[in-house]
Amino acid sequence: MVCGGEISLYKQFCSRYNKNIDMKLKNYLTIFIIFMIATAVINVVLFAVIYGNHQSKLKDEVAYLNAPGKFVEVNGHSMHVMIEGNEESEVTLLFLHSADVSDDSVALAPLFKELKDEYRIVFVERSGVGFSENSGSDRDIDTMLKETRLALEKAGVKGPYVVVPVGTAGLEVTYWANMYPEEIQAVIGINITYPEQYADITTEEYCGFFDYLLVPFYKLGAHRFVTSIYPTNAYGVYTDTQMLTRKALISKSGFTEDMYCENLAMVDNANKVAELGWPANVNMYLIYAKPLMEPYRSTDESVSASYKSAVEDNPEVDYITAYNESVREYFEDKGNVTVEEMAGPARLYTYNPKELGEMIKGYIEGQILQ
Repeated sequence: MVCGGEISLYKQFCSRYNKNIDMKLKNYLTIFIIFMIATAVINVVLFAVIYGNHQSKLKDEVAYLNAPGKFVEVNGHSMHVMIEGNEESEVTLLFLHSADVSDDSVALAPLFKELKDEYRIVFVERSGVGFSENSGSDRDIDTMLKETRLALEKAGVKGPYVVVPVGTAGLEVTYWANMYPEEIQAVIGINITYPEQYADITTEEYCGFFDYLLVPFYKLGAHRFVTSIYPTNAYGVYTDTQMLTRKALISKSGFTEDMYCENLAMVDNANKVAELGWPANVNMYLIYAKPLMEPYRSTDESVSASYKSAVEDNPEVDYITAYNESVREYFEDKGNVTVEEMAGPARLYTYNPKELGEMIKGYIEGQILQ
């Protein structure tokens, strides 16, 4: 039997024990709340500093953001169209940039210089890229092609065109060649993608949550601390002013809402283009970059090191021949397509615009103007 005194002592012990636990919980909770508030305050301050720095630099960089072309209104927003070169030429070279590239209006300038004495040069920046405003609309292939054609119409540029797509612009041009073949004189592609390359990729795999986060990341200005996104002038192709302009464009619109939406629609667009089949009625000259070719393989330290390491690991593999093999196999049965390779990185015009220009001229003079 437990006496009354023992019960009283037990109750006092339990009471003190519970109070001690409550006090510890309150202390832990207080510390946790203080920690969370401090973390939030630090993040707010950090974001404010990063954003303030971004806005301040944007104001300074405006001096370099002088659009080389003119603006036309398309569906309620402005698009940048550049026109230069020989107005008397029989050939209008229409350049279309790849996705996720905001500086091609300047990056392509050395190539334009190689071509503009002989041909008329036209360059269209898609919505939300470079100097063009965001559209706020879906980036399905029909919408993008409609905007491109309307921008050319409003800029007073008439076809037919020798279209020069770069990278993913190959999808738009392939679709264009199927839908309006009379508007395209020929296609000269630079490292273009084609629909079948997206056949085994889902939208989620191609454009995931990380891509979605890139939009606010760039708006905040946090990308300024990722130096690898900015180009270098390793091959001496650009002037100092051109490099400052390229960097300013990337800082201002390195990844926009329209860029994200274009990536989000990429797989569906590729599938829609694939349904129409390959356009056999338009001649195409496709130039693909081959970084393992000399002299680029030896002059680029990263490529040289990667190649040597790969050969050491698998000496039986002929990496040079294997490079672009799937591309050559895909086009080998397409009679209207000629494929050539050139030493250099994916954006060949940033490496050797003179050689690239000579290849383009050779095809035009030998196949189009013969």
